[in-house]
Amino acid sequence: MIVFTCLIIIISIIRPYLESVTVKRIASEGKKIRYYKEQFFFYVLILLFYIAVMVYHAVPLSMLGLQGVYLDTIHRTAPYPAWIEYLLLLIFAGFIIISIMIQWMKDHGETVFVEQEMPTSIEATVPKTEREQKWWLAYSGISSFVESTVYFPSFYLYSHYVLAIQNTWVLAILIGIGYFLSQLAFQRDRLSVQTLLVGIGLGALFIMTKSVVIMVLYYGFSFLIYDIYQQDRNLVKSTEDH
Repeated sequence: MIVFTCLIIIISIIRPYLESVTVKRIASEGKKIRYYKEQFFFYVLILLFYIAVMVYHAVPLSMLGLQGVYLDTIHRTAPYPAWIEYLLLLIFAGFIIISIMIQWMKDHGETVFVEQEMPTSIEATVPKTEREQKWWLAYSGISSFVESTVYFPSFYLYSHYVLAIQNTWVLAILIGIGYFLSQLAFQRDRLSVQTLLVGIGLGALFIMTKSVVIMVLYYGFSFLIYDIYQQDRNLVKSTEDH
């Protein structure tokens, strides 16, 4: 229990706090590559610690969400009313469709993100040079993988088995809070009800499907949108400079 608690604290408090410190340094010094490297290795450490904890407690792979998404699983477990489950699946499908549409618009020469739409603390981490882009890809890749395959199973297992919470609504809320804290990184400009709702929704989907596939898809398409955002913002800034 103590080791599992340490994992949750690292995920939701320590790593976000360290990110808040390094983000402030980026804004003042512009050392983005150092930020990418530090965050990359910290995510690797979280992944290794997670694996060690799961092996130590002999947690089966099925409980870690390492399986496909099946409607039969959703129907069998039925953690929520059917209309709630289908609504969540519909919203997620809508997110994927919108992401594909944004990519289609970009492929046809449209500038989707003309104005800054992200918090300043996130905007500060957008890579500008080719070298920064390479390290950003490495950092974003490992962070997306860890957050999708480690964070949600950890929040669920801790809430359900360590805290012994059985109510699926409460479980989804706790997972959402954990996700919110991990994304907040102690930055005021990241305070958003939307982030909390996304976390609760993803938590509910994980409870429904018992799989990280939904999370992987979410982070994958989010990565796609963020990459387009970077391209558009860099294009707008280069145009303004000239």
